[in-house]
Amino acid sequence: MKKNVERILTAIFCDDIRQEMGNKMSFMGCYQRDLFVPNAPAILPKLCVFVSASTPQGDPFKALTLRIIQDDSVELAKLEISPEELQKAAQIVDPTATRRVISTAIVFSPFFIEKPTSIRLTATTEGGEIVGPRLLIKIAQPAQQSKEPTKKAQHATPPKQKPAARKKAAAVRKR
Repeated sequence: MKKNVERILTAIFCDDIRQEMGNKMSFMGCYQRDLFVPNAPAILPKLCVFVSASTPQGDPFKALTLRIIQDDSVELAKLEISPEELQKAAQIVDPTATRRVISTAIVFSPFFIEKPTSIRLTATTEGGEIVGPRLLIKIAQPAQQSKEPTKKAQHATPPKQKPAARKKAAAVRKR
């Protein structure tokens, strides 16, 4: 049986992570599976990855190294959690908890995009590797031009609107 079968690795990929009052965190511009850029090469001012590694209460991490890998071959970031930090995380704070979680943020600033690519989170523990989520980075395709001939409008001039209606329509378009 695999040692890491009950361990979970999660990530939130986003534009920014902010520490708020009241010990709250806010994640700005969260990506689900895909990140689209209009063209390549492109530079994002910041790309953040909020990582959480979770293990059952009775099976604390003895070793934990987090990695961000690009295209399954290029290591962009490596963070080894020290034995002291693992020991501190192993201390029971909530006796009703069923899991222990270690969380951290990894920030790339700036983040360069040269071509369509992917980045994946992985963790190496004393029990082997845990594969985490992946973010696919894609180049947005311009809207395809229709090959059908365009139909001519029935009116040579657009119907007249009342002046107030034109202002309102212009205001709606600006939003």
